Amino acid sequence: MFLDQTYTLHRLRRNLGLSKADLEKIQRERLVSLIRHAYENVPYYRRLFDTAGLKPGDIKTVKDLEHVPITDKVVMRKLPLEDKVAHNIDLKDCLNIFTSGSTGMPAHLYFTHRDFKVLDMVYLRSFLENGLKFNYKRAFVMDPHGFETKSRWYHHLGLARYVNISCFLEPDDQINILREVRPDFIHGYPSSLKLIAEQIIESGENGLRPKLVSTAAELLDRKGREQIENAFGVKVYDRYAASEARNIAWECGEHNGYHINIDTLVVEFIKDGRGAVEGERGDIVVTNLYSYAMPFIRYRIGDVGIPSDRKCPCGIELPLMEIIEGRDEDFIVLKGARVVSPMVITGTLDHITGIKQFRVVQEDIDTVSAALAMGDGFNSDTIFKAEKALKGILGDDIKIRCEAVEDIPREASGKVRAVISKVKGV
Repeated sequence: MFLDQTYTLHRLRRNLGLSKADLEKIQRERLVSLIRHAYENVPYYRRLFDTAGLKPGDIKTVKDLEHVPITDKVVMRKLPLEDKVAHNIDLKDCLNIFTSGSTGMPAHLYFTHRDFKVLDMVYLRSFLENGLKFNYKRAFVMDPHGFETKSRWYHHLGLARYVNISCFLEPDDQINILREVRPDFIHGYPSSLKLIAEQIIESGENGLRPKLVSTAAELLDRKGREQIENAFGVKVYDRYAASEARNIAWECGEHNGYHINIDTLVVEFIKDGRGAVEGERGDIVVTNLYSYAMPFIRYRIGDVGIPSDRKCPCGIELPLMEIIEGRDEDFIVLKGARVVSPMVITGTLDHITGIKQFRVVQEDIDTVSAALAMGDGFNSDTIFKAEKALKGILGDDIKIRCEAVEDIPREASGKVRAVISKVKGV
């Protein structure tokens, strides 16, 4: 097993030195194999292809994928298990991963051990490119439901030692554990590390000097990035991931965008039914090339991103995408089909003194409510300033209600979403 994993990691790291043409060849070959497998063994995809008048042989390139209908989370999660898993794979021999998801509809995802091993090594590849060493002590500040607890033989040799820290703990408790462990590498949700960073900055007592800090699973906004970097004294490496595809894209040392792992997946950006052009916002649609037990083909993740044609100075020819702007339900939808990015909202309220944290919710096309957690400097003018700022962004036609609260509750996953829209339109 160890030798197998080592070879997989070596092969994946070697891919980073390949030309874009060679990477696309790997991607194309994996895609053709997955499409054939899904059509022959997964009832849902056979029906999908037959209804669209497609056969596996029609999909020879990534471009050909545009003929395959898109599948979204709601459709996939409503399907009976026997319709969406491969009949030639025994699920008893697969990893069963539970995810709650932003839709509120819990789901079980199945991966073969081989596929999950590859996807896990893709994560490790990005960490190693960011500077991770095998002798680094690691701390993970995440949802405890997904913690790895199995001790492996190399941990007893002092390699890849780690501590799990629940994101549900108070920041003070999390900091105390971090100070006790003194990790070289800290990885967690942006919202969790931001709260820790705020506490460190406010107290003026650090005692933590990790060599590497990494974030994933949430939108990392500019202010959050600056706070985390100021608190820990190192640059933050962000990555874009989803349960159905694992590590989709990641930042290198240039911080020049996110490298898309096209050797393990296909990422499309869809705008009004067509592929988005460079610099244009689009729905992210993923095909996981290592999802043989439960295939994800042209699967709408529910996030919004921006494709880029730029080349990264680092020399890695994995293509780039721009910053992930949030889930589709994080965009405020206004009359006239105008949408406002959650980053505009966060970038505005972040600069109002006295607001420790906030959650903005669009209840309907005419109403937005904002819960403002009170911090240092909060006074009677803070709510007025927040309402005025939101009016400036959203216009005078929308009703805005702001209220002061002690704290913003986390979701069941432990994440904190700053902007939520109940109006569909992106």
